[in-house]
Amino acid sequence: KLDPDLWLRRASVVLYTRKVAKSGKYMDVALENCETLKFDPEDMVQKGVGWCLKDLMKADQDRVADYVMLLREQKVPSVITLYAIRDLKGDLRQKVLAAGP
Repeated sequence: KLDPDLWLRRASVVLYTRKVAKSGKYMDVALENCETLKFDPEDMVQKGVGWCLKDLMKADQDRVADYVMLLREQKVPSVITLYAIRDLKGDLRQKVLAAGP
């Protein structure tokens, strides 16, 4: 069950951005939180999930890109995947965008 406070839901993923994400120390916890919130109806939560994924790619680009492709196949809101791939370039970006149902 999702917490009714959208800001708490958003905070549960955005705390894994920047240096924390780059360290890779909490990758499993961060991805678990993203999994829980992948269909959240609130735009600000979706943006937070995407931001978290974008920054987690700095620690393990292949793993997170694979996860984002899986999310695209599951038809999560495009806000999440577009935020997540914001820093990707070239073939990997095209591969992620091509993923889908």
